[in-house]
Amino acid sequence: MRTVRSASRTAGLTMAALLGGVLAVPAAAAAEVDGDLPDSASVQADIDGDGGPELITVRERAGDRVVSARFADHSYVESPFAADTAGRLHLDPRVADLGRDGAADLLVTTATGANTLTFAAFTYIPEQGLVRVTGTDGVPLTFHDGGGATSLASYACHEPGDDGATFTTVRAERTDGGLYGVRTRYEVERDTVVPRGQTEFHGVAEDAPVAQADPASCAPA
Repeated sequence: MRTVRSASRTAGLTMAALLGGVLAVPAAAAAEVDGDLPDSASVQADIDGDGGPELITVRERAGDRVVSARFADHSYVESPFAADTAGRLHLDPRVADLGRDGAADLLVTTATGANTLTFAAFTYIPEQGLVRVTGTDGVPLTFHDGGGATSLASYACHEPGDDGATFTTVRAERTDGGLYGVRTRYEVERDTVVPRGQTEFHGVAEDAPVAQADPASCAPA
């Protein structure tokens, strides 16, 4: 029997374990089962790298959100996170392999703005559960996708030969003279992103390579 707990650097521990063939869930989750089901969205992803998919769900709970994973043996982990967006809008988690290590990471929406989504990332670590990805300073990683008439924000993965970088963000402002912004590269080591350099750009064209970032490149291989 496997019992796995979930931990978050910014929230308390919650756990569900398989007991006598019956899944024991946290009290809050049990209350959800007894009452009206909250809005939720699910995907399948191999977060432990064993070749088989887990069921990943993001749901509303008490004004915030929870990301959870259910394994083939019915063990269960979850981690809550604060989100400045409510209801069914943007619940769907994105699946990515930020470290290019063969195990999927989970990207969840924490805020919405004018044509822009803000994301957090979670990774699965055995005996800890779903852990929020942070910087080397312990601050939770946040990044963006979107923009509009005046700005551009996006992310990409795996830049070969770029000092070990596996995750990249781009932020820029649109002006009459072109794009002005910064491209930041990171190496993702389990639940930590390590800076690997920045490139500032000034007055470049929309199709300039330095301003390109395709989120699809983060999809697991």
